[in-house]
Parts: sequence; C-alpha cells; structure tokens
Amino acid sequence: MPVVSNTSPILNLAIVNQLILLHQQFGEILVPNAVLDELKVSEERSGSQAIRDAISSG
Repeated sequence: MPVVSNTSPILNLAIVNQLILLHQQFGEILVPNAVLDELKVSEERSGSQAIRDAISSG
C-alpha cells in the first residue's frame, strides 16, 4: 500500500543517510510536488544528494 510523505521524515532521514528506512517500512512512498519544492533538492543542502539519489532510483 502506498503512503504519502511530508517534508520532515524525508529530510531528517536523508540528513542521517537513512532514507532506506522509509522504503523498508512502507514500500511505495508518494511525494507530492509541494513537498519536493520544500525539500529544495536542487540546492546543495544537507541530505539533498541522498534525496536526489532516492528519487532517481525510484
């Protein structure tokens, strides 16, 4: 069953390099465009690369 995530869990897990926990717990995670905007993945911030990698790998 897919789940929808807001900014905080994604950002905080990315900062500690543990985004895999979301996938392990829920499988499919839907991230609304507004959340992607808040994450500012195009900027070089803590956790941004991990989020970009997760998005590109599906």
